[in-house]
Amino acid sequence: MAEIDYLKNKFNDEVLQAVEESKKIGYIPTRFIQMLQQQGNDAYEVVQRLVAKEATSGLERLWGKGRLDLSMEALIAKPAYKDLFSKEILDICNKKLKKYGYKH
Repeated sequence: MAEIDYLKNKFNDEVLQAVEESKKIGYIPTRFIQMLQQQGNDAYEVVQRLVAKEATSGLERLWGKGRLDLSMEALIAKPAYKDLFSKEILDICNKKLKKYGYKH
């Protein structure tokens, strides 16, 4: 269990870093930030709910800026986090990323 907690914490840190990097390139994911604040900055819980939805506005904005690597889908799809997410969530992320031509 300690390994999963470590991975969740590492994932949360990486998501928060991606949000900060997104701000630097002119994309402020306001609604995502609000959801994080409501969940006590628990990005792991927030992204699982969001990624299953069809909405892709953040993904589209980051694609337009050439920074899909900052998307929650790209972070979830990283091999380091494969044990954190269900196959369904991983498949959804990979499908969305493939649609935009992202290779990780």
